[in-house]
Amino acid sequence: ISGNDAVLVMGLGPVGLAALQLSRALGARKLIGIDTQQHRLDLAMKLGLANHVFLAHKDNVQQVMDVTEGKGCEKAVDCSGNHVARLTCIHAARQWGKICFIGEGDSVSFDVSSSIIHPQKTIYGSWVTSIWKMEELVERIVQWGIHPEAIITDKFPLEQASDAYARMAEGQCGKVAITFE
Repeated sequence: ISGNDAVLVMGLGPVGLAALQLSRALGARKLIGIDTQQHRLDLAMKLGLANHVFLAHKDNVQQVMDVTEGKGCEKAVDCSGNHVARLTCIHAARQWGKICFIGEGDSVSFDVSSSIIHPQKTIYGSWVTSIWKMEELVERIVQWGIHPEAIITDKFPLEQASDAYARMAEGQCGKVAITFE
């Protein structure tokens, strides 16, 4: 991700919000977020993480095309694991675009020739990284002045861990932290 890129992030839970934070730090010129929850869209805008946010809808690909002058995004990241969101990433990525699936679960079906081969798009899958890459990321977070704690919307003491998990499951929050107070 660089200053030349428009970046689409599908799914603005904690991982998606973090993807927007890192994309901004890497200089992405346009950041677009899509989610099923208005609260998460509002949080992304409040934190200054996105230029455009849209509620998940059948017209999302067109919305992305409209804000990218009809070209689509250079990078598209699915953090939701939802098949519709994955298709949106594939179809909203521009020619030669790069797509990354981070969200766990579900499946996706599409015409490989017209969706990937002919427009020469690349799909990556990412689940976990190496220790040395994680160390490098932590160093850069400090250097770049990124504050991941900004996406924490709820804190619970350890004794209320079950309440914390219930809050996360609602999907009406950013990152939920369990603290050892």
